[in-house]
Amino acid sequence: MGTADLHIHSIYSHDATTTVRAILKQAVDVELNVIAITDHDEVRGSLEAQQLAPEYGIEVIPGAEVSTSEGHLVALFIKTLPPAGMSLVDTLVNIGKQGGIAIVPHPFNNLPHSLSMESVLGALTNPRAKGVLKGIETHNMGTQNFDKVARKIAVYLPLAKIAASDAHVYWAVGAGRTEFPGKTAQELRIALDRNNTVPIPYEEEFSARAILSWVRRITMRRFGYASDARSISTPVSTQPITNSMIRKIRKKKDDT
Repeated sequence: MGTADLHIHSIYSHDATTTVRAILKQAVDVELNVIAITDHDEVRGSLEAQQLAPEYGIEVIPGAEVSTSEGHLVALFIKTLPPAGMSLVDTLVNIGKQGGIAIVPHPFNNLPHSLSMESVLGALTNPRAKGVLKGIETHNMGTQNFDKVARKIAVYLPLAKIAASDAHVYWAVGAGRTEFPGKTAQELRIALDRNNTVPIPYEEEFSARAILSWVRRITMRRFGYASDARSISTPVSTQPITNSMIRKIRKKKDDT
């Protein structure tokens, strides 16, 4: 079985702090097989990661988190960035025409930019769009306190269940991952199409100190003090995800 984190932000997102190289290094350190850098309405980070990926021995899916008129949508396996501001259906059609697929991120809550149940159900019943929408985040590190509704509703939807980090700082990469049969990006795509994925959530508390860590990093980025999150010291409670933490998560999964 392989593992993937399909929702990661780099410094090409206005609200993230990590260079592409730092993301790739962290992804290798936490033993991910596949990642997708999905910056806000931006593909440069994803394309840069694809070019650098062979140096790190990891596969990168080209992607972006696209702003539709109804909420955010994670586009994967895309060649060009879909225009922002279109309806969810039109965005899905655009993604499908270029051979891509899509995942619903942090859905069914009152947070800004989250898709509603009505929007998702509308897309799933639209003949132009339903074949493109393949997955739904049932676990998102950044919105874990709001994920219960998504988990309950996702049981009844024909979509692969995804856990993702939605990382905006380097240490969060891999905190929330998806397990799938195989190791490659193409095998992951097949698993998404067959609804054959297993979400592995981040089980630690997303603490106030973690939020302050992100605020500190984004402030330093804005003022030009650091271009790479790895150059800034990390509080003890927000250390990077380590191999021992991974083994702990796997043991908990095996025990259940």
